[in-house]
Order: sequence, then C-alpha cells, then structure tokens
Amino acid sequence: MAITRGATGRRPTYSLTKDTAATDTMVTDVTGGSGVVWAIELISGSGAVFLRFYNSSSPVLGTTVPLMTFMVPASTTFSCVMPSGIPFSEAISYCITGDNSAPQVTTAPSASSTLYLTAS
Repeated sequence: MAITRGATGRRPTYSLTKDTAATDTMVTDVTGGSGVVWAIELISGSGAVFLRFYNSSSPVLGTTVPLMTFMVPASTTFSCVMPSGIPFSEAISYCITGDNSAPQVTTAPSASSTLYLTAS
C-alpha cells in the first residue's frame, strides 16, 4: 500500500491522503483522531469497487459496520466534494472491497484503485 500525506498548501489544517494501491486492507485513523472529510476522489481499477468509511480508530473488516459506502463502477473516476464536510468523532478509517452483499463484506477488489482524500 502506497500512502502519501501532506498539507494542501491552502490551509495547514487540511491534509491530502493519496493511496495508490487501495485494496481491502483497512487504513486506520487517517487524521490521527477525530476529523472531517471534505473531498473524495477514487479512480477504480478493472472491477467495480465499494469505498467504505468507518468512524473508528480500530475498525475490523468483516465486523465493524461502515458509516458510509460509495459504489464506483469499473474503470471510472468518482469525485465527491462535501462543502459542509462529513464529521468523524473518533477517527477516519477506510477500505475498499469488491462486493457489497453485506455491510461487513470482506471480498477483495479485482484490481487496486487510487484514492485521494481531503480531510482535516
């Protein structure tokens, strides 16, 4: 998994996370505690994927129910800007799965995707 974090340059409290190999591996506590998601961009691989967000510093894939889930069709770019932000009271964690048959599904996607996440 290749994750890069850095300030966006606009405000030092915003950070951009770039995950170039987003898969079914849980990425925990992106902001180091509570935070707000402002924008998401996901470039999917060769199969449809489900981006799942968790309000937990230690979610367990297959057990913890996600706070929100986005479906992204194969080989497309999904972008979502949230002007008011989506607050996470505990921590911002995420993973990507290849199936949405249940909220706690653990199926790996057929190919990795690239995720850009703007949070504070």
